[in-house]
Amino acid sequence: MHKVNLLEDSQNGSRVQKTLLPNGLRIITEEVPTVRSATIGYWVGIGSVDETPEVGGAAHFLEHLLFKGTPKRTAMQISSEIEAVGGDMNAFTSQEYTCFHAKVLDNSVPLAIDVLSDMLTDSNVTPLDVEQERNVVLEEISMHEDEPGELSYDRFSQKLLGDQPIGRPIVAPEKPLQHDSRSSSWFYQNYYSPENTVISMAGNFKHEAVDLVVKSLNNTRWNSQNDQNQFVTNPHYPLMAPA
Repeated sequence: MHKVNLLEDSQNGSRVQKTLLPNGLRIITEEVPTVRSATIGYWVGIGSVDETPEVGGAAHFLEHLLFKGTPKRTAMQISSEIEAVGGDMNAFTSQEYTCFHAKVLDNSVPLAIDVLSDMLTDSNVTPLDVEQERNVVLEEISMHEDEPGELSYDRFSQKLLGDQPIGRPIVAPEKPLQHDSRSSSWFYQNYYSPENTVISMAGNFKHEAVDLVVKSLNNTRWNSQNDQNQFVTNPHYPLMAPA
């Protein structure tokens, strides 16, 4: 049974509600009837502050890997299904959380929820995917270092906060990513869980769209009725703790 709390109810029809599922997943919805779009975000409580120096950059690398495909969708299908309905999907990693988000027209909310849930709960990453994505991340690091504003922020944080997780760069430019295949998998197993995730939804839909999230989690390790979440090792890419 869902536990629902009304957080805000305005005169213009906007309504904010919080739903807590038995598996610990929190869903925040804001009904905005004056628009024709919706934005959905899956916010996972893992970021660079959860890393040791030996596995620096693992959270960011994992963000990239979850776009590589699932048993239901290839990497191309993940992006093309959203783009085909005029939507946009992306992700980012910060010091304290990782966010996967999509913006679509209101009639494509079920599709966006299904794609995002599929990515986060049933990633199908192969060793070849890891090697290919490593080059993409290295290119992103080079682009990051070419941005004076971002580079200045990193240097300032390191000077101000010192050698501690919050002060280290999110992309870990000093590492050649040689450990990230193993450490990212370990992060996925230990941090990507319903009780460590908040889903935010805002736009032209009814709060009952929460039921779409519940449906998308059926038959996954995030099953909404399971209050004792168990992690399942992906047979295509075994989850291992970092050395």
